[in-house]
Amino acid sequence: MSQKTSQPRIVVGFSRSSASVAALLWALGEAALREAVVSPVHAWQWSGESRASYAPMGTWRCRDDELAAVRREVVRAVAELTPRPLTPPAPVIDQGPAVQVLLRHAEAADLLVLGSRPYDPDSPAPMGAVLAACLPRAACPVVVVTPGRAAPARRARQAALALSGRPPGVA
Repeated sequence: MSQKTSQPRIVVGFSRSSASVAALLWALGEAALREAVVSPVHAWQWSGESRASYAPMGTWRCRDDELAAVRREVVRAVAELTPRPLTPPAPVIDQGPAVQVLLRHAEAADLLVLGSRPYDPDSPAPMGAVLAACLPRAACPVVVVTPGRAAPARRARQAALALSGRPPGVA
């Protein structure tokens, strides 16, 4: 019987929305508890693919420039959100529709974490399209996190403090 030698991997969908921020914070806390690696995954599609051919050329950005700008923004956002003393995880920017990108990365993951708006039974679509498509098709368990609760941030902070050896009440 062989033992798994690599660290568990948690993939988290990250779009910089409040739901994905909550998902990232939850994933960071869970990763600290499991000694897992977090991979924030950002699905990106070049805006030039959806522009009308008659759109003013001055509004276009080349694919490489746009990708570099998105990469800088996502790296900065993940770094700012990661509680100290944790090291910010390196985000993955992958081109394609969000569902395809997330499912592809979840194939090699132990857990997929996705953010969702708070449940509203009166809503015609109680969950977003990406979540609805990923839930039945993911190759690993899926955790759904909603924003607006202090728990994900508190959990990540407590895990970070536990790893640093400081008691929970000490900053």
